[in-house]
Amino acid sequence: MEGNNVPTPEERHELREVVGVFDAIDKLQSAIDDLLTGGFDRSEISLLAEEDKVRQKLGDKEMSADELEDSPRVPRAPYIDSESLNIGKASIVGVLFYVGVIVGAGIAFAFGLSLTSAIAIGLLTGGAAGFLGLAISKLVADRQANWAKSQLKHGGLLLWARAWNDERERAAIDIMQRHGGRDVHAHLGA
Repeated sequence: MEGNNVPTPEERHELREVVGVFDAIDKLQSAIDDLLTGGFDRSEISLLAEEDKVRQKLGDKEMSADELEDSPRVPRAPYIDSESLNIGKASIVGVLFYVGVIVGAGIAFAFGLSLTSAIAIGLLTGGAAGFLGLAISKLVADRQANWAKSQLKHGGLLLWARAWNDERERAAIDIMQRHGGRDVHAHLGA
């Protein structure tokens, strides 16, 4: 305990978090980047889930970011950095291309075609599967864009950061405010 005999949130085993509302995706991303470089772990950072998940959990009532920011029931999504998303999208394309090549070449060999024909068929099926991967990657990118548009339409992009002690709480508040967060404050965590 501290000198004034008042236990800290950490000593009381209370999870506190800092929440802020952002009006632009680039400001949100800058705040997240600064939180990460400031010692916060990705697992301590969360965002508002997609609109359909929010509606499913909270009902069809239209709710603004200001109404959702302090709700312990609001569904959240973990933060996934754009580099990881890009690696995932590239992996989808690569894996589907590879599987397409192997399947196409295997089928060609099963029908007794020559090596040259098997390679050509493998490349064609691989290319088709790779294009399917590109379409899936585009769907992921569109989903990300729709997530941001939907939240901005409802008042802003919500960002939460867990703060296990007063120092981390102050750091998170400072970072979010510095990057344009509004209504930045701490509360008991969900």
